[in-house]
Amino acid sequence: MKRTKFLAVIALAMLACTFPVAAQKQEVVLSAAASLTDVLTALKPEAEHYTGASLILNFGASGTLRAQIEQGAPADVFFSAATSHMNTLEKSGLIVAATRRDMLSNAMVLVGDGTRKNPVSREELAAVLSQARILAIGNPDSVPAGAYAVEALKSLGLYGLVEKKLVLGGNVRQVLQYVESGSAPLGIVFLTDAASVSRTSPLVRLYQFPDSLLANPVVYPIAVVTASKHADAAARLIEFLGTDTARKAFAEAGFAIP
Repeated sequence: MKRTKFLAVIALAMLACTFPVAAQKQEVVLSAAASLTDVLTALKPEAEHYTGASLILNFGASGTLRAQIEQGAPADVFFSAATSHMNTLEKSGLIVAATRRDMLSNAMVLVGDGTRKNPVSREELAAVLSQARILAIGNPDSVPAGAYAVEALKSLGLYGLVEKKLVLGGNVRQVLQYVESGSAPLGIVFLTDAASVSRTSPLVRLYQFPDSLLANPVVYPIAVVTASKHADAAARLIEFLGTDTARKAFAEAGFAIP
């Protein structure tokens, strides 16, 4: 009986050697700004094919994602909606500077429920903002769209009109939801977020803020995170996002490509 069991164990060991377990696919974590949700989700299958790795998408406010990386949360690539958060990580040595590149740019727009007149001047914009009981923007401490909104309003001298009636969203998509649901009559989001709503949505674009109102343009930098355990696959992901296929998808989503 013992001999029989021994032979069975040997047979199983030989079988295991004959049929080795397939190597586990690498998992690359992409921490990306919430405004990139739709386009990156759509590109995921092609990105996985290009890199040969499974792609895990982690969306959120760029400031929140930066803090996660600072605290050691798993991330291989950081795709920010503002240069400031990437600059902070670079100064701390938390991204691989040689892999950093400016991938996209965007614009800021005022959105509403469609019952309001589209302002074409500063005075008309002031009137629209004055009449609204609430203005939704992203939290400027962590959401780039919120910081850009505050900067644009201050440049126009209109921040005082809305300062006491601001509702802050945790990310730009949350701001969009506030307006679409009717919780806020007005909101300031990225142009691409306004373009992402369905045709049946009551939300419309009312006003686009000139780029000249901002000290720095709305740029989306990307880089490999220094702590990445899959740096080669992470670099291939950035390479894919610069291909014609990805650039076409970004352009169709409303992003500008530097």
